[in-house]
Amino acid sequence: MTADGVATPATGSLVIAQPGAASVQFVEALPTDKSIVIRGQGGINRTETATLRFRVFDLFNRPLANKQVDFIAEPENLVTLNKTTDRTDQNGEVITTVNSGNVPTSFRVHAVLPGTTPVISTTSDSIVVTTGLPTQRAFSISTTSGNVDGWSFDSGTTTPAATVNVLLADQFGNPVADGTPIVFQTNIGAIGTSSSGGCVTVNGGCSVPFRTQEPRVALPNTPATPCNTGPNATPDSTRPGVATICASTTDGSNTQFVKTTITFSDETLARAYVNGATSPSTGDLGSASANDPKVFVVQLTDLNGNPLPSESTVAVTGLVNATLVDISPARVPSIFAAAGTGAQGSSHRITLSATGTKPCTAGARATFNVSVTTPRGDVSSLPFSLNFTCP
Repeated sequence: MTADGVATPATGSLVIAQPGAASVQFVEALPTDKSIVIRGQGGINRTETATLRFRVFDLFNRPLANKQVDFIAEPENLVTLNKTTDRTDQNGEVITTVNSGNVPTSFRVHAVLPGTTPVISTTSDSIVVTTGLPTQRAFSISTTSGNVDGWSFDSGTTTPAATVNVLLADQFGNPVADGTPIVFQTNIGAIGTSSSGGCVTVNGGCSVPFRTQEPRVALPNTPATPCNTGPNATPDSTRPGVATICASTTDGSNTQFVKTTITFSDETLARAYVNGATSPSTGDLGSASANDPKVFVVQLTDLNGNPLPSESTVAVTGLVNATLVDISPARVPSIFAAAGTGAQGSSHRITLSATGTKPCTAGARATFNVSVTTPRGDVSSLPFSLNFTCP
């Protein structure tokens, strides 16, 4: 308003300062598993570079653009920080990358907003640097069963007789990189699928199906595999019904390999060996006092001297003049074939007691059967007898 009372407009400029930074936050790291391999070991599904993303926020928790962020790697002498400073984009985000060195380690990246008091900063998650390559001493193989129903039974295409698993680590004990290929070979039966004779690792391991089918008797070292022809190789088993399975991979220079066995067990109990005898029992267990329990250990085998299928139940049936006190174990365990030609069945400790009062008043001849029922329901047995004497 002027002196004569007339109003006139007035204009001016008002500068609004950008809100100050309030926080910097770690957003993510790539690879998402936060693991890279040492320099020179990159390849399929392996990377030597980690990318780390941070975001800056203002006092109102809104992304803040064009803010300088400095980066510090810790430990800084074992990795290479490719970008030590940058400015945030319109989303308030900023990234840096880190290359691995030539030794395994773990590291973090600190993001700092320079010129802030107190200092505004944050730290990334830990990133692990590993070799990612398999090593022989960290190559494991296992199967879900060492003795499967397979000597006279084909397991078919849908339900495998067993699953073969491998686990691999690098020289520092870290799981190998995802996508490491594993090749499987067997000298009897079949392993893998129609699309692949192997598998590729996820988190340091993978599995393949194994099925029972012809052939059931191996030819010496056929097929040729790293397990029977390479350095430190050993001959495959030629025991009837024993499959030698070889798993192999490479670190780019050398072949690593491991092997295991799966036995094709017959469903019929053929022989029993009592108390460590090397010849099959005739079924006559001799004499024992009717006042005391009779304890004996029986090893049960099929026609090839191999164990019956794992998880078969073992029972004492048809008891006459005797009662069963205990049988342990009551199932055939998983048994892996050993070198040699002798019996390699399952051992069971059986305790019997004479019927009647104690002390006894008369002796008696006891008879009974040791029976085996396979998981498929096949039942077979062998007869035994025992004279209980009474003083």
